[in-house]
Amino acid sequence: MSKFKSEFKKLDIPIMVVPFTLIFLICLFLFLRPNETNAFISAIKPFFGDTMSLLYLFVSFALFLIAMFLSFSKYGDIVLGKKGEKPLFSFWGWGAMMFCAGMAADVLYYGFTEWLNYSQEAYIISLGNPFDFSNVYSFFFWSNFWEYLVLGTCFAFMIHVRNRSKQKYSEAIRPLIGKHSDGVIGKIIDIFATMAIIAAVACSLTFTVPVITTCLNSLFGIPNTHVTTIVLLILICVIYSISLANGLKGIKFLSSICVYVFLVFILYVFVLGGEARFILESTFKQLGLLFDNLFIVFTDIDPTRESTFVQDYCVFYNAFWLTWAITVPFFIGVISRGRTIRQTILGGLAFAVPGCVLCFSVLANYSESIQIFNKIDLISIYNETGNAYTVISEIVNTLPFPKIALFILIISMICFNATSFDSISLTCSYYSYKNLTNNETPNRFVKQFWAILLILFPVALIFSEGTAANLQNIAVIFGFPGAILVILVVASFFKDVNKYLEEEKQSR
Repeated sequence: MSKFKSEFKKLDIPIMVVPFTLIFLICLFLFLRPNETNAFISAIKPFFGDTMSLLYLFVSFALFLIAMFLSFSKYGDIVLGKKGEKPLFSFWGWGAMMFCAGMAADVLYYGFTEWLNYSQEAYIISLGNPFDFSNVYSFFFWSNFWEYLVLGTCFAFMIHVRNRSKQKYSEAIRPLIGKHSDGVIGKIIDIFATMAIIAAVACSLTFTVPVITTCLNSLFGIPNTHVTTIVLLILICVIYSISLANGLKGIKFLSSICVYVFLVFILYVFVLGGEARFILESTFKQLGLLFDNLFIVFTDIDPTRESTFVQDYCVFYNAFWLTWAITVPFFIGVISRGRTIRQTILGGLAFAVPGCVLCFSVLANYSESIQIFNKIDLISIYNETGNAYTVISEIVNTLPFPKIALFILIISMICFNATSFDSISLTCSYYSYKNLTNNETPNRFVKQFWAILLILFPVALIFSEGTAANLQNIAVIFGFPGAILVILVVASFFKDVNKYLEEEKQSR
């Protein structure tokens, strides 16, 4: 009992109770007033998704430039730990954890289906071959890992170099706001960060879990019902809870398994799908188009609003990354101990970006080949049903031994969701403490508290008809204050790191 009381005193109770209460209230509204909730979200979205479009695009581009600057300047040599310290994990183990924490199963869902929307957009059609330019944008949207890595570097510097015992967003901006980090402002920042994490998780799961249940129905005949979905969510929760209980070693093990299964599935489609030549040649062409139009893709905001493509997709993806950037970078910072800033940013890009490009080059181009060569009219099926999950099942069923392919896809998506959730639960656990030294880890009961809490919002969304259509709006709304936080964290980092270099210079 005394040990429990001692642990309880260490906890920052408002950070645990307030988000829990707010999520409970949101869930309650989703259950009791789904239409009103959706209407409210839709009503406030235009300000965030249209009026503030420039903010999202500017922050993403700025973080890309900052990533390059940090990597190739004097800052790149700074070791995120003690001088001469070796990296905590091997490149593979570190890369696998980072990739899985940042991707979830969304990368598979959108890998199969994103082109369905883009290829029918007037804006994309005006650029040239819509199938090629669909992937140009997919490659770009899903390669924004520089946002995670810049912020991950900021957190790693705070934790492993400055040895801060308060491991939260409010602490990351202490160099700018000083004592206010310990006051009301700091508390509001940390509560918002926790809420943004839960929103990002809900968006991801609500898109990807129906794919798994559809595949289960196709493979085993399991009814695609709310009960099946909830059972699946509980299974995912159990898997990542077991991983979480074993700390970083458990997360590393599960992440490695996830990457291996992911690569097996990609190889299955590439080798056995019969479209290897088409996939390679299309990818080669699409990458050329991407590099040729890179800065246009970064900065095209469509000031005249001749189409809604930028606001519907460019703004959404930047906001989506910024929402996830509240949690993933902290985890990257924790596992990057012993690496230099240059190794963290360039190594992270070298592992994650090819993984994303590989997914879309194989899955999207294979799916497009089915449409182009008139095997199945996937666009018509999608337009008639409005259901991307059915389209994915149709695509996988064109592969040799489709039941094997479906099984591998199911395992891969479950692993991706589990590996994202264990890292997110761990991050929230760190947030829950008033102070936590560099060598301390959160108590297992605190980790399990977050493991359970993170699953509640997705469960509520299942029973809220029409809410899934507003998930993009939720991401855009949370991305706005997320963008402000990101700017503050990066500005604080540069102030702190310059002070650190000056201190090092004077100590010589």
